[in-house]
Amino acid sequence: MNKFSNFYFISIVFIAGCSSLQVTEESIANQDVSSVTISPKSTADKAVLANAVVYFEYDSYSLTSKSILALKGVVKLMSGNPKLTIGLEGHADERGTREYNLALGQRRAEAVSTYLVSNGINRKRLIPKSYGEERPLSLGSNDYSWSKNRRVEIK
Repeated sequence: MNKFSNFYFISIVFIAGCSSLQVTEESIANQDVSSVTISPKSTADKAVLANAVVYFEYDSYSLTSKSILALKGVVKLMSGNPKLTIGLEGHADERGTREYNLALGQRRAEAVSTYLVSNGINRKRLIPKSYGEERPLSLGSNDYSWSKNRRVEIK
């Protein structure tokens, strides 16, 4: 095998090992949203990109111990790929004003960014952005939908 094949194989094994980490501790309507997913994606330069979701409690931007475990996997992946830059997309559920939810989404993205920076990732490699309530994963005005929409997507 060549060097690229070895790197790709090791990256897939590492990512597969991270994919079963739990993300949040809050009570949610559906257990489908209680875990982080990290999967490989190909880009033009064949870099491995972490695609993870961290979920939050209602009206909160605090990281839970389970979300920190998931973010440790992101730190390891980024440390092994020094040219990798990721987006941190903050979201909120529909409750609250549009302005409040945009600010809350930004605080959530910044909370993830702050954790990654405190663990050695250069802030220039992180692009935090808020979408507030504008890009829901689940439509509806119920606990199930709200729990899926309070998140930061790592792309």
